[in-house]
Amino acid sequence: MSNNPAQRMIDILKTRHDVLRLTREFFYARDYIEVETAHLMATAPPDPHIDPLEVQVAGKGPFFLHTSPEMNLKKLLRSGHERIFEICKVWRVEDLKEVHNTEFTMLEWYREGSCRDIMAETGELVGYVAERLPAIQKRRFAGAFTTYELDRLFEDILGFDPFPLDRDALFAALEDKGFLGIDDKDDWNSLFFKVFIQEIENVLPADRPYFIYGWPSSISTMAKKRNDRPNMVERFELYIGGLEIANGYSELTDPAEQRRRFENDNCERARLGKRQFPPDQAFLDSLRSIRHDCTGVSVGIDRLLMALLGKQTIDEVITDRLII
Repeated sequence: MSNNPAQRMIDILKTRHDVLRLTREFFYARDYIEVETAHLMATAPPDPHIDPLEVQVAGKGPFFLHTSPEMNLKKLLRSGHERIFEICKVWRVEDLKEVHNTEFTMLEWYREGSCRDIMAETGELVGYVAERLPAIQKRRFAGAFTTYELDRLFEDILGFDPFPLDRDALFAALEDKGFLGIDDKDDWNSLFFKVFIQEIENVLPADRPYFIYGWPSSISTMAKKRNDRPNMVERFELYIGGLEIANGYSELTDPAEQRRRFENDNCERARLGKRQFPPDQAFLDSLRSIRHDCTGVSVGIDRLLMALLGKQTIDEVITDRLII
C-alpha cells in the first residue's frame, strides 16, 4: 500500500469493500441467507471476561450494545432455515488497543453439521477471499490449514494433558515443570491461560494459518461438550500470524444446561465485582426449536484484514477509530 496517508485511506476503503463483497459472494453461493438482528439488547450474555457497552434511551435503561450477534442469530434458527449469516458492528469494553477497537466488525454464521464441518468452511472462506484480493501472499492461504489438537499440544510441549486434572493437580504439575508466574490465587482457567499464552502460543508457527481444536468446557459457555471428553467442548480457534481471527463451535441446544452455565458465569461475574445479567428467556426458548446438529463461528473482519495485509495494529485497517 502507498505511504501517502490519503492514498492509504483509499486503499483500505477499497480492500474492506472487496473483503465484504467476496465474503457475501462466498455465502450466497452456498445457499446462506443474509440476515439482520438487533444491536440493542435488554440483557447480555454473562461472559465473565466480556463486558458490553451500557446505553440509556430517553432516561430508560440500562440497555446494552451487543458484543456478538450470537444470541439473536440463534433465535432466527427456529425459522427453519439452516444456513444464515450476518455482518455487523459489535461493541466490547476491552483494553487491547493494538488489536482491538471498542467498535469493530464481526462476521458470524450458522449452519447444519458439525464443528469440523464449519472449521473446514472457515478455512475455505479465508482461502477464497485471499485468492481474489490483489497484492496478497496467496500461497500462504492456499490449501487446507493445519489443525492442532489442544490436549496433544500440551502433551507434546509440556509433557502432560491438563484436561483430566483438577485445579490443585494442574498447579502441582506446573510447579513440577518449574513454570513461573503462577500463584495460589489462580483458578484452573487462569492457570490454563497462563500456560497456553506463554508456552503453547509462542511455539506455534506465525508464518501460516492454523486451527486449534478442543477447548476447555469451563471457558466455553455456549458450546457443546465432547462425548468422549466432557471437560472439553467441540470448539476451534483460527490463528493467523499469531493472532486469533475466528472462534467456532458446535452449539449447545439444551436450554436447561444453557441456563445452568449462564448462572455459573453470573456467579463468576459477581466474584469479580461485575454486573450480572438476567438470562434472555426468548433465547433459551429458541434453543428447543433447533432440531438439527448446529454449528457456528464468528470472524473478526478487522483482524482478518490485518492478517491478509500483514498489518500489526488494528488502526491500520479501519477508517475511523475512536480511542476509549
